[in-house]
Amino acid sequence: MRDTITKSDWLNAEQCLSMAWFGLRAAPEAPRESERFRMEQGQEVGALARALYPDGTLASKRDGKNDAAETTRNLVADTAIETIFEAAFRAGPFAAKADILKRQGRAWHVLEVKSSFSNTSKIKELVDDLAYTVFVIRRAGQEIAQASLVLLSRTFRRGDGTNLLFEIIDKTTEVNTRVAEFEGTADSVARALFDDTQPTPKLVSACRNCAFFDDACLGSGLAHTVLEIPGLHHTKLKRLSAAGIVDLSLTPDDLNLNEGQKRAKSAALSGNMVVEAGLAAALKSIVWPCHYLDFETVAAVLPVYDGHSCHRQVLTQFSIHHRESIDAEVTHSDYLADATKDCEKELAEALIEALGHRGSIIVYSTFEKTRIKALRDELPDLAGPLQALIDRLVDFEPIVADHVYHPDFKGKSSIKKVLPVLVPGLSYAGLDIADGDMAITRFARMARGEISGDAVAVTRQQLLDYCKMDTLAMVRLHETLCRL
Repeated sequence: MRDTITKSDWLNAEQCLSMAWFGLRAAPEAPRESERFRMEQGQEVGALARALYPDGTLASKRDGKNDAAETTRNLVADTAIETIFEAAFRAGPFAAKADILKRQGRAWHVLEVKSSFSNTSKIKELVDDLAYTVFVIRRAGQEIAQASLVLLSRTFRRGDGTNLLFEIIDKTTEVNTRVAEFEGTADSVARALFDDTQPTPKLVSACRNCAFFDDACLGSGLAHTVLEIPGLHHTKLKRLSAAGIVDLSLTPDDLNLNEGQKRAKSAALSGNMVVEAGLAAALKSIVWPCHYLDFETVAAVLPVYDGHSCHRQVLTQFSIHHRESIDAEVTHSDYLADATKDCEKELAEALIEALGHRGSIIVYSTFEKTRIKALRDELPDLAGPLQALIDRLVDFEPIVADHVYHPDFKGKSSIKKVLPVLVPGLSYAGLDIADGDMAITRFARMARGEISGDAVAVTRQQLLDYCKMDTLAMVRLHETLCRL
């Protein structure tokens, strides 16, 4: 078990003490390639933000003797140093690093660099992040006069100067309010996290994505929990939590579940798949021939092509399986962009040609519709044909969600949950690229020149194989739904 409470521990504890308690004791896991890529992008943004303060000094272990906290103390004591990067502080069990620490007389200005836009809807979470850093630095004995977020500008385009990349937003008032609240609970939180006994768990929204819920916490030993109720409103979750109800079988009859939620509950408790009579009619509304479509994109924090904004999602690839009827032979077509340039218009033209003018275009989720709409808006000369494609889209996800439920769906209707249950013979296991995050990462690395030479051809084939599997999955799913 670690002996320090980090920012992530604290923010987890704000959501659920038990989740933070387990996290403090969990063995570290090596990050996946896509996670490493996200971390590298964050480091790249941090380095660019430091360029705004050319007089800054990095508080790292430069001499191999002092740790970062001791180096920071030495830099803080040197009044000739105006700006410190990655200043490390420890106050009791609490540890934090300040991305940028700028001297203001006898006090300091703390600046936290984030890869979010300046008008992000998650500003409250970013304020909490910054407030924890300020809380630790103050406990370590330093005076903080100002606290700001350094966020990305939506108006920045690749090719602009670094000075246009960031917006600095003063959050001192909000941070001071949160720090005062943190101070009121800090010691009790620390005692709870380091206690040998797990804090009393409580059903909260964070349980939905908690790695410990099923095996070690409230869900342990239960065949099915109330979290398997699809779309359960937070007010109903609070009611169940207040009553101490986690077991799905104990859900009260007056919870006013909708038909889909009742279907999920019934299937889970009976152990049997439920197939509604309306499935046949929903499938008959599909117009043959069918074209099963899947897209892949590249998205990076910093734009990969000239003129693009940060976080710009660029269509890079499609796969389409075609067939004239449910029993007909399946054919396939695809497209993969040249990673060295923006090929969205070329992709759009290839997409229009490949999908023709007849039949339903089958997708799973609203992603493809959203991306075609974006193409339509960006390419006015192709707006008509692209709108015609949108008008032919049929989304399989609501068809499944409205008519089919299996206990192993666990309250979800995403293809990653549905496919292993309804098409168990189809697997991504043998593919070098086996999920969307990895596909984004590999294409981005090609675009950035980090994959080059002979490795480019290998990577391109891996991307084609993955996207092809996604549309084959929809073909097999359609067959299964027809049998049902």
